[in-house]
Amino acid sequence: MNPAGPDITRSALIIVDMQNDFLHADGGFGRRARAQPEKKIDLPFLASTVPNAKKLAEAFRAAGRPVIYIAHVLKADYSDAAFPYWRTGTHANRHDFLVEGSWGAQIVDELAPQKEEHVVIKKGFGGFHHTELDTILRNYGVTTCVMSGVTTCICVSTTIRGGTELNYRMLIAKDAIAEAQREAHEAELKIFQRCYGDVLSADEIIAMLRGAAKTAA
Repeated sequence: MNPAGPDITRSALIIVDMQNDFLHADGGFGRRARAQPEKKIDLPFLASTVPNAKKLAEAFRAAGRPVIYIAHVLKADYSDAAFPYWRTGTHANRHDFLVEGSWGAQIVDELAPQKEEHVVIKKGFGGFHHTELDTILRNYGVTTCVMSGVTTCICVSTTIRGGTELNYRMLIAKDAIAEAQREAHEAELKIFQRCYGDVLSADEIIAMLRGAAKTAA
């Protein structure tokens, strides 16, 4: 193992924005995909991340490693929004996408956080920006972030980039992240591999966890 590289024994699983509004057919993206087919939102591809993210979460819990959720949650008037929501063409006084207390803002049932697990609320794209994520990771002694969630090019990417600037090592679970368009996802994976971290499958990351456990035993 490269002593300056990722260390699975000091890792945490980060699950980004796996919320109903992004993943469920009745959520915000699902409604938009039906109403605006020209946007080519690939909801099945987004939803395909759920089984692999669940598998990772179960493996991390079994290994005694932290599982940390990030969720994008906003006031209904978007007065706390820290992203250019006006680019979507909506200028309503009240919104129904990722609003606090709503079903759409909840983590999908398949990935429901356990009682002791942190859910970090963000207002923009990046999980590290003006949140307690860095503090939580440092208190756990984490040096390596295993990244899962949606979407690849926006919130996952912004969180990865923010984390690398804080010197966290990144392991990116390529089949536990997805984008609204697959070609954009594939292009971003190439950027991740070139500049930001190691791009692996969920199974490869789980094998690393289990291998470390056997070595420790």
